[in-house]
Amino acid sequence: MKEAIAWTKSGEMSKAIQVFEEQLMILSQGTIPDRRIAALAFSYYGLCVATLRRKYGEGVKYCRVSLRSNPMDPEHRTNLAMVYLERNDRAKAVETLNAGLRLDRRNRRLNYVLDTIGRRRPPVITFLSRDNPMNVWLGKKRAGYEQRFTR
Repeated sequence: MKEAIAWTKSGEMSKAIQVFEEQLMILSQGTIPDRRIAALAFSYYGLCVATLRRKYGEGVKYCRVSLRSNPMDPEHRTNLAMVYLERNDRAKAVETLNAGLRLDRRNRRLNYVLDTIGRRRPPVITFLSRDNPMNVWLGKKRAGYEQRFTR
């Protein structure tokens, strides 16, 4: 299992998914003594299924199983967010990543994924809604200004 998890992390998901599927019965029975490894295996298997097979619902299901098993591990939330990104559900991915950051603000992988997809800036006028026309206009001006002066 540890080897398959390492392969998934390094991007060799086709190797990893074979090992996961060979061991899926053992995983499902709950006979693996190290529950943390079992939870990680479900999480990374869900990521592999979503990425390689495009079975997003199944990927989400496996990631949620791991999250229920160990809700305080931000790694499970990162994998779930990656599954959401695979199915082009950015809103759910950001929500999941933010939930992970509430557990561990300095988690490098969570922050890396959020930085990769882009973080939203707070509205220019904070007491107005993000969708207020004044905030939309000022936000565009701010983005243009930043783009001009950060090159």
